[in-house]
Amino acid sequence: MIGIEKISTEHRDRLAFVYVRQSTAAQALHNTTSTERQFALADLAVELGWRKAAIEVVDDLGRSGKSSEGREGFQRMATEMSLGRAGAVLSLDASRLARSSADWHRLLEIAALTRTLLIDEGTVYDPRDPNDRLVLGMKGTMADFELLWLRQRMEGGRWHLARRGECRMPAPAGYIYEDADSLHFAFDHDEEVRHAIELVFTRFRLSGTIQAVVAYFLERGLRLPARVNNAVVWSAPGRNRVRNILANPAYAGVYAYGRKRTETTLHEGVRRRHLRTLSRAEWPVMIKDAHPAYISLEEYLKNEKRLSENSPRRASAANRGAAREGRALLQGMLLCDRCGARPVVEYRGHNGRSASYVCRTLEHAKTGDRCLLVQIGNVDAPIVKLVLEMLTHQRLLDATRVVDLVEQQSAALSRQWQLRLEKARYEAKRAERQYDACEPENRIVARSLEKRWNDRLAEVERIEQEYEQYKRAQRVELSELDRRRILALASDLPKLWNARTTDNRDRKLLLRLLIKDVSIKAVDVPRASLRARILWHTNAVTELEIERPGRPLKGEIPPCRVISTIVPDLGPAKNASKK
Repeated sequence: MIGIEKISTEHRDRLAFVYVRQSTAAQALHNTTSTERQFALADLAVELGWRKAAIEVVDDLGRSGKSSEGREGFQRMATEMSLGRAGAVLSLDASRLARSSADWHRLLEIAALTRTLLIDEGTVYDPRDPNDRLVLGMKGTMADFELLWLRQRMEGGRWHLARRGECRMPAPAGYIYEDADSLHFAFDHDEEVRHAIELVFTRFRLSGTIQAVVAYFLERGLRLPARVNNAVVWSAPGRNRVRNILANPAYAGVYAYGRKRTETTLHEGVRRRHLRTLSRAEWPVMIKDAHPAYISLEEYLKNEKRLSENSPRRASAANRGAAREGRALLQGMLLCDRCGARPVVEYRGHNGRSASYVCRTLEHAKTGDRCLLVQIGNVDAPIVKLVLEMLTHQRLLDATRVVDLVEQQSAALSRQWQLRLEKARYEAKRAERQYDACEPENRIVARSLEKRWNDRLAEVERIEQEYEQYKRAQRVELSELDRRRILALASDLPKLWNARTTDNRDRKLLLRLLIKDVSIKAVDVPRASLRARILWHTNAVTELEIERPGRPLKGEIPPCRVISTIVPDLGPAKNASKK
């Protein structure tokens, strides 16, 4: 052996550590030759002069060497070295001790300070010797780079498949792989699963918020599917489940790879790994029309924008936020004409009786005083009055479409219950056939199959009872009387607006369908008033002057007048028919 003369009596009087490591339990189980060679280093230590009682085997089998974290054996051995109790450390090669340059050089530093030798199958190294230190440093660098090279080679193959759209990913609920060799998603054969996913997108298209979708499912006793270990599991929906469906580009037929990235950061001296969700512009691979889609890509982008706007953490001039239950009907649509920011709503008094739109952007930036302070009733009431007059005058509400929409939703809901019931009956019939096919003499199997059959029949009965209870609580079909009532309400929008069943969130949604933004400012010349500029979705602009009362009005609408209305140029043919 090379360098055996470096071993002194001082080294032999201390402990000799034999370090044994395999990266995974599978390697320890299958790569037995490597494991045997590492344990055989204990016999080499005896040949080099250490007593058997002074030889200690450190076992870190199934532990990765890319970090010292989680390697209790390595950490204990390093502690013994720092205390001067180790005379030598025997390992098969440098990669057994560490795959990280930081851990390797730290070990070399400890070995040099405590006069600890490092020994492999053919050479004895003294870290205090410059030549040995150079060789050991190169070995540690090569072990570190080898791990990076292996990872890079594996990731290179995976990214090559991903850029072709052929790297398989877990299929989300609503999709399956046709067989083991399939590379692209196909629609799930289970109609109930497909219909539940479609219903999520339909409800979000109508309501615009995740909470409304969740409430719709919970109120009607509906469930959402999730794919767990390649099996469909049904459960009550939650906000995260619905958000994951809406934000998943796979439902728009897009093959997206690399949407999340694992990042390692140092926090208070401890390395932490976390997943960071990348923006769509950062996705490394995005292939459109890669598989059948539940929604179009355009609708997916609209949903993405709406989810971003609904986030209260992203409030800005470009972000209106979600329509909520508060009394401020123009919240999220107002813009401060002075600084361009969106005013916030402040509630005061007992139970928030007094509410105001307030903008303090310039005040917080210390570049001016408060931009705006106005009672919500002094702004909301005149604009709502203008909207109702315009809709009533022009009959913009299509009553037939409202009736058709209600009927479509009722049919979709009824279909979901029927699919669930149909599936439960199929499972019961299947259990019955399995029981009938069992030999009567095989009583153990027969009892199990009979119990399964009874459970499936009980499940069918439970679902039927739930469906009947739901139909009694909420009628699904519209009668002719219901249709006439809807038509009457559609022709009298103020009555619908002021109805007790219409909440503030519904009113906000109606306003947002018509209005993009409302910029407002307070003026004192020629008299104290508010100037509101309404930007409609048709890109028309209506400027409104509202008298600013000295005190809040209760139940009264402050006087206002329309100063001007600017209609965009729609061409000669359309402008000729405009009033």
